[in-house]
Amino acid sequence: MRLTCTIVLLCLYFQNAAQEQNSLLWEISGNGMEKTSYLYGTMHVSKKIAFRLDDVFYEALQQSEKVALESDPASWLENDIDSGSSGYAEGNSFTPVGFYTHPFTIKHPSREDLAAYLAFEDRLVNNILYRTNESDQNFEEETYLDMFIYQAGSKFNKPIIALEDLEESAALVGKASLNAIKQKPDEWLQKKMQRQDLMYLMQDAYRERNINLLDSIDRAMYTNHYLENMLYIRNANMAHRLDSVMQTAKIFAGIGAAHLPGEEGVISLLRNMGYTVNPLVSASSAKGISIKEAFESKIRDNSYVAYRPDDDLFTISLPAKLYPVSETVSTTYISPDLSNGSYFMLNRIPTFSFLKKESSFSLEDIEGLLFENIPGKIRAKTRIRKNGYEGLDITNQLKNGDYQRYQIFRTPLEILIFKMGGEGDYVAAHSDTIFNSLKFRKVTKENVKLTSGFRDFEVAMPSMHHFTNRYRKGNRQIEAYDSITNSYYFLRKATLNDFSFIEEDTFELRQIQKRFYQDLNLNPTYRQVDAESLESQAIYDTVTNRK
Repeated sequence: MRLTCTIVLLCLYFQNAAQEQNSLLWEISGNGMEKTSYLYGTMHVSKKIAFRLDDVFYEALQQSEKVALESDPASWLENDIDSGSSGYAEGNSFTPVGFYTHPFTIKHPSREDLAAYLAFEDRLVNNILYRTNESDQNFEEETYLDMFIYQAGSKFNKPIIALEDLEESAALVGKASLNAIKQKPDEWLQKKMQRQDLMYLMQDAYRERNINLLDSIDRAMYTNHYLENMLYIRNANMAHRLDSVMQTAKIFAGIGAAHLPGEEGVISLLRNMGYTVNPLVSASSAKGISIKEAFESKIRDNSYVAYRPDDDLFTISLPAKLYPVSETVSTTYISPDLSNGSYFMLNRIPTFSFLKKESSFSLEDIEGLLFENIPGKIRAKTRIRKNGYEGLDITNQLKNGDYQRYQIFRTPLEILIFKMGGEGDYVAAHSDTIFNSLKFRKVTKENVKLTSGFRDFEVAMPSMHHFTNRYRKGNRQIEAYDSITNSYYFLRKATLNDFSFIEEDTFELRQIQKRFYQDLNLNPTYRQVDAESLESQAIYDTVTNRK
């Protein structure tokens, strides 16, 4: 009995001693596994502090058969679309000011607006692919550590495994934030914070790979409610998932360093399941640098699929789905090539040039804005024509050496800015495959019937039309142009929510149309209200410019 107790105590001692060693990389073995796996505590940033990596880190990542992360980055945009949290859809909300005016205002782009669209860098692209800060770029890697691990696996065709359900994880993080910080940190931490800022305390602990200190800081700073939802429940989920996948393959798992330590940490949970979890450390030498460079220089061969927007205006072949992520004045789409650190982006900007003549832009007007608003140096610029639409093809190079490429087209209804970016010369070498595949829809003489995905209306319009928000939430807008009759068509559907007072239908209908005409400086004439509709008209003479 005494011998048994001694053995148990010795086991506990060695387990605790191992966990107390400063390491972010842990080797997992035993419990019937034929191959060892690895667990690494990441920092979700691109700062160099996250990349103080030993040879053994790169060797473990290179030797692994599959890569596991908290979530699969390839699912992020799809999940946002499905949950309705993606984008900035216009409409379906309460408008306290400008109730009748705002939903029907024609927001034509100014010269300054168009310049901003040319210089636009989408923050969502940066958040997914790079997480860089312009002022700190000289002190950062090309991407953040989790994405580096993802790319190292994906480029060499290692399957990517998500250790959490993305929806559940987001709910737990949201719940944790409702009661996160203690009224006062524990006394020992208060004393340390008098000498050093909390952020630097945690960064120093990460540099020293002192995960136990990270755990102590969390416990001293945050409430039990926060720790339960942000860490403990998620730790259990990730440990359970790891337990299932490690039995079938050699895994390299990268999760936030805060999930590793403590009695409720993933290391302890795996040990409780019967695994042996030991720290791995080594020197950092040229060998590790060589493996890192091999990961970074590798290009994944993509397969391309033709994608199109809601209104089928064009088709373009891309390695990843084209996602609409913003729908306010313009519609923004992105398609990230996660493996190769590249992206494709599109802005569709309605000009409303038939309603407001001052918003008409020629290709020469656009060309005059390029020098000041295309980042870096313009290396090449040519006029192009595609399916009847004139455009510009521009290649530019940023100060850090990265290449970008634009193709800009002007149609009777909108301006389209296609853009591709990536690391180094990736765009220069691979953009032809994408841009050469771009084809615009053929215009026919016949009208087409248009309806939304919810079938809430049906309307006949010319085949040259613009209808970006056909299947998603928010207000709907259709523009169309018939070049044969030189006729312009416009439809806008808006949902107005009034929670305090609802006017008579006759007033509502007249007020909405009145505000629309005021925005265009037109003097309308109205017919009588018929059932639930009101017809009106205003004439604008394009020859005399009289209304």
